[in-house]
Amino acid sequence: MANSAGTLDYVNDSVIQARQSESIQTALNAATGEISSPISRDILPGVDLDDPAETAWDGELDEFIQTPDADVTAGDSVEAYELDSDNGKMDDRVMAIYGFEAVEGADYVSTILFRGSDGQIFERAQIQGLDETGDTPVDRQSVLQSPILFDTQDNGTIEFVFGEDVAFDSGTPDPADVKIKLLGVTVEKRGRRIGNRN
Repeated sequence: MANSAGTLDYVNDSVIQARQSESIQTALNAATGEISSPISRDILPGVDLDDPAETAWDGELDEFIQTPDADVTAGDSVEAYELDSDNGKMDDRVMAIYGFEAVEGADYVSTILFRGSDGQIFERAQIQGLDETGDTPVDRQSVLQSPILFDTQDNGTIEFVFGEDVAFDSGTPDPADVKIKLLGVTVEKRGRRIGNRN
């Protein structure tokens, strides 16, 4: 969970670096006593996240793809990723997300929702203005006030809400490629073979 909600009004290199360092420390602190010899690394979708079968992502590729696999219109939300600590990929892992980076089609997404296992929204990030054509990383990135933490026993989903200009059912856009990178880290046991529980 985040200590303070929402995104920052401005982003620069030092802010991004500070949020990255904060997310690493937050995740390592959460792993203490839960994971032996914890080490942090970048989030790998195909290793850490489960596929709720509502997007073009098949759950295996280490690419952030949130393109809906069905027709959606403005205001519709789509489950992009599931986190399952019981029998999914997040077993014995901690994840801290501190922001987002536009790769493709970010202008179609207005809001990213984080839901707990009870279905309740515990964080809502407005991401209007992300521009994948920006000359510098800060043009393409948005960061949260504080990292969102998924602990070793946490379950939840990450949903994308599509904005006013979206009408996939009428061919706008076509093709509808939406790719927004989750900025954050995963902490797991040092020496663990990525992709399994050993």
